Amino acid sequence: MAKKIPKYKYPLVQITWVDAETDHGWEETDGVEPVLPIATTVGFLIKGGADKNGNEYYVICSTYADNSNNGRFKIPKGMVKDFVVLM
Repeated sequence: MAKKIPKYKYPLVQITWVDAETDHGWEETDGVEPVLPIATTVGFLIKGGADKNGNEYYVICSTYADNSNNGRFKIPKGMVKDFVVLM
């Protein structure tokens, strides 16, 4: 029997992006070579666009029902390395 692929109200996406990071405590200033972490987030794309200052973004959520959603995550487009529509 063929597996039926569900149709979602919002596209299911995978976004790979450069994360920001903080260190905890004091460190020497000289010789610091930051390594920015690469993160991957999967969720339903509920919005994309720009705010009033022109900053572009994606908003994804983990769960939606009717006209509400939960677990929203906002990712600035400038941090995005890869964007894949999964379904």
